[in-house]
Amino acid sequence: MEKSSSPKKRLFKGWPAIVAFAILVFVVWLWLAPFSPALRPTASALVFLVRVAAAFTTLAYAKVSDPPEGRRSWRYFGVSLTLWASADALQVVSWVLTGAPLHLPSAGDLLNLAGYLAALAALVTYPASPPERFGRFRDLLDQIILGLAVFALAWLILIQPVLDVGMGEPIQIFWAAVSPIFDMVLLIFILRITLLEPHPKQRTAFRLLGLAVVALTVGDLGDGYRILQAERTSAGLVEVGWMVSSALIILTSRNFILPKTSSKKGLLRATGQLVSARLEPLLSIAFTYAVVGFTVIDWWLSGEVNWIAVAAAGALSLLLVARQGIIVGQFEMRQFAALVNASADIAFICHADGQVWFANPALNRVLGSAVGGDKTSNLVDFIIVESGVDKILIQALEDGWTGEATFRRDDGGTFPVLLSLMPVDDVRQARAMIAVTAHDLTFIREREVALRKALDEVAEARGELEELNTALEEKVEARTSELEAAVAELGTLLEEVTVLDRMKTEFVALVSHELRAPLTNIRSGVELILNSDAGLTTSVRESLALVEAETRRLAQFVGTILDLSALEAGRFPLQPHPVHVESIARKVCSKFLEDHGGNRLRLDLPHDLPEAMADDQVLESVFFHLLDNALKYAPEGEIWVKGWVESANVYIAVSDAGPGISPEERERVFELFHRVDTSDSREVYGYGLGLPMVQRLLEAMEGGIRIEQDPSGGARLVFWLRHAS
Repeated sequence: MEKSSSPKKRLFKGWPAIVAFAILVFVVWLWLAPFSPALRPTASALVFLVRVAAAFTTLAYAKVSDPPEGRRSWRYFGVSLTLWASADALQVVSWVLTGAPLHLPSAGDLLNLAGYLAALAALVTYPASPPERFGRFRDLLDQIILGLAVFALAWLILIQPVLDVGMGEPIQIFWAAVSPIFDMVLLIFILRITLLEPHPKQRTAFRLLGLAVVALTVGDLGDGYRILQAERTSAGLVEVGWMVSSALIILTSRNFILPKTSSKKGLLRATGQLVSARLEPLLSIAFTYAVVGFTVIDWWLSGEVNWIAVAAAGALSLLLVARQGIIVGQFEMRQFAALVNASADIAFICHADGQVWFANPALNRVLGSAVGGDKTSNLVDFIIVESGVDKILIQALEDGWTGEATFRRDDGGTFPVLLSLMPVDDVRQARAMIAVTAHDLTFIREREVALRKALDEVAEARGELEELNTALEEKVEARTSELEAAVAELGTLLEEVTVLDRMKTEFVALVSHELRAPLTNIRSGVELILNSDAGLTTSVRESLALVEAETRRLAQFVGTILDLSALEAGRFPLQPHPVHVESIARKVCSKFLEDHGGNRLRLDLPHDLPEAMADDQVLESVFFHLLDNALKYAPEGEIWVKGWVESANVYIAVSDAGPGISPEERERVFELFHRVDTSDSREVYGYGLGLPMVQRLLEAMEGGIRIEQDPSGGARLVFWLRHAS
């Protein structure tokens, strides 16, 4: 159970220790102080207060104790402490009003006895063993044997000697001995629970509770002696024992909540608990032998037969024989129960009227709720049969009934079962019983439906296949003639495509010759004028420089178009061989140093970067387009070129501090003529050919490229080539 931070639980966490410390201080003082009648009222009042604190603590912790099944027992124990505190309250009132304790017997003595009965009920009802149907009677016998044995030993050890000596009247002897006897019964029951309890912290709680009962026994023995000596007005170790007992109970209540433990510690504790669980069955045997042995020794020493002890020994022996018989039957019954409970088929027992008495977990699992036991349920609640439930019950009682039925779940759903009802032959049963087993037919029905559907589909498909075969033969004949005509037409189209391809090749060659030469001449002439004529005006020089730049850009565009055409046609000359990527990158970067912004380029390529399989000029073109893009779209900030080796590839990344490329555009930028900025007022010139050209060149060299988001916010283009080695 997790810890809570509520004020109530925070209060519970600290104050029991404070109360226990205060009690200890008083006990030390009472021990050192001289015993006198003047201390008795004060001691009685303090005993009352301490027991009130113990009752309050026990009832408070009982609400949150773990496991929850034990909360009822702890509540009983809290009631017991409350009754004892009420008896102490009457004693205090008597001291205040009359200056003397209550006379025997009194209402306080009856409350004290009721408190012992409540404490006994707490220990009897504590779930210290599995609540098996066939094991409950054995647990009950163990408790009866232990209780009877303790009472018999108390008679032989305490009551009988006191009666023989004549220390008091029988009524005095009874009230003097009743509390110590009950203390010993509680102590034995606590020992039994401690041996059976599987949780270490709960075992610690019961050990502390056992110490508390020992202290209570010391006090009650002293009080019994005072009763027999008629000295009930003096204070002494009696009150000390009672207060120490209450203090230990306060500390015990803090162990009601179980902590979370590790699996390794849990294994060690489970091993220790196995040894304790094997010792528990010996308690009943040991105490029975103790009573029998003490009875024999008493007869041997005194020469007289104590018939009460003989009767107790005989009763205990008979109960022990019955217990051993139940244990033998338990072992066999457990095997059958494990077999039935582990079965996936449904099994349960019902009366002749259909009332379910006992069911295995399979029935509860398929119905979705608990059936049998404490919950009242009838076959008519969940079984649907055409002939009616009453009729099959009558047939089942005669010679059994087997047939198909339908089960109804709690959520309203149904499923088919094969149901079998057989009468239980047991002449000792006052009511006729019927054993019922059921096998879920849902899977079988589903398979039957699926198989029937598959067979229908096969038959239908066979008919359709025959029809299709007939139609297919007719279509094959028709399509054969059509294909012959199509083949002839394709031959004609192939000749036309060959002619068109040849014309395209001639056109590309013509454009290469007719466009590149004029553009080169124009650019050379403009450069010659700009370099030779110093008398040009500023406006004329700027116009000629613009013409020269546009001519260069147009020549680059024409070259890119021609390269793309050659790539698409498979005629682009490629000669991949091992190249130094760093030298190619530095060569391309040096070209940009002449232009504005080239000083923003930064190379971060390791000197040991291996060679890559590439064409020198093609790799220069790849670097040129990527760096040109970065310089155009990132007008500010540094542009980094980094490289590394991963697996069998050499990776190069070009990063800028520009606006970046959105994820939805990262695939489209590799389409021909696609640009991220398509507005008419764009400031960066371009045709959407650089990145498509780079992608096709890299793919031609068995490489690739992708776009990522740079941590600085700009674009990061990563391409890779095969390792040369």
